[in-house]
Amino acid sequence: MVIMIRKINILIILVFAPFNLIADPIFSIDTIGERVPIISPSAEFNPELDSYPDPFAFDQIILTIDAENYISFKETLLTPGQIKMFETYPETFKMNIYPSRRSCAVPPEVLELTKKNALLIDGGEGVEGVVGSIPFPNPSEALHHVWNHILRYRGVEIYGASPFYIVNPNGTQTYGAGEAIAKNFWNPYVRNEEAGLQGMLMTKVTNPPRLADASTLVIESLNAFKTPRKAWAYNPGTRRVRRAPDISYDYMPSAAQGLTTVDQVDGFNGAKDRYNWFDLGEQLRLMPYNAYEFHETKIKEILTPYHVNQDFLRYELVKVNVIEAKLKDDKRHIIPKRIMYFDSDSHNMLSEETFDGTDLIMAYREFPIINFYDQPMCLSIHSATYDFATKRYQLQSVRSADIPKVQWKLTEPHDIKMFTPDGLKRFAQ
Repeated sequence: MVIMIRKINILIILVFAPFNLIADPIFSIDTIGERVPIISPSAEFNPELDSYPDPFAFDQIILTIDAENYISFKETLLTPGQIKMFETYPETFKMNIYPSRRSCAVPPEVLELTKKNALLIDGGEGVEGVVGSIPFPNPSEALHHVWNHILRYRGVEIYGASPFYIVNPNGTQTYGAGEAIAKNFWNPYVRNEEAGLQGMLMTKVTNPPRLADASTLVIESLNAFKTPRKAWAYNPGTRRVRRAPDISYDYMPSAAQGLTTVDQVDGFNGAKDRYNWFDLGEQLRLMPYNAYEFHETKIKEILTPYHVNQDFLRYELVKVNVIEAKLKDDKRHIIPKRIMYFDSDSHNMLSEETFDGTDLIMAYREFPIINFYDQPMCLSIHSATYDFATKRYQLQSVRSADIPKVQWKLTEPHDIKMFTPDGLKRFAQ
């Protein structure tokens, strides 16, 4: 095995003993250990299969938190959304806790370029002074963390399938799928500061049939104040491409069935001007992490009523940067308040709660990640949105054993001329 784990922290095993946890839930900064990025695949890794053998398959469950014992961790290690899941689904929801493995990595050249802070401009709507690096390696305010998430390393270009499922309380399901091409900020064609581009994205619906070939093009700048998002939509009925200024903020695609907004894709995206942003500090919380087993499990085993099958998810103690977004008094958005949890190592959003105007939780969201160690880069394997009012959930951008894993893989660069209204029409057809 090429993958090397520097050491197994015996202290972790001792501190995390189930008896000790229940009697005296001691979790400290020492228990998560040093960061040991995995930058090489194992001997078992086969790039042709696009399967990622679990480098931590030997790890044992330290503790299972369920409705019987979650109160012991309510004040210290659980988020409000997780607590709500235990309260809403006491018979089925659980969290299997494993040793913390800080495995996330990025290419060496990204680390080399990440040497100094960028500059927030125009009220936080833009950044400057960042090319090919994490913009704020030493974040000191809320929007630093948000921008680190938005511009985190996600490869040069992405192409793939993007299936999603909506599961009703009775277990019935709605299936949808699409394709996507994204030129990320890291792409050499778009990452120079003069271009001012954050990235470009084209999507196409392939299922359900009534929406098939409906497509969108989004061009995102590094400064929404100076250059707002540009978007176009292709209607297969009219075979015409039109500007789509509504594809932003709380716009809800019909396929989402009211469960998620456009600016919730990838955790959070787009303009930030409708919220006041607050840094709630770095905290230790139990988060979905190193979800390799889930990634290699068949979808029929995953989709259970109320929430995904928790047997296949792994939770670890993680350092997260907690950010609160509260709607400004003079602005409109269907989500009045959000609390976001960003991994301090990879800058991925790992979970989120949304609240209504009376501070009641509307939904809980999870973004389990794995380290795609052949790249290397850490990304979520799906986003799960749990709506407490309807008891439905949405599983989006799913990666599992029986879903074609061409999704969200680095590819040979597409011609930048493709990312135009004419290119969108060709992509759709």
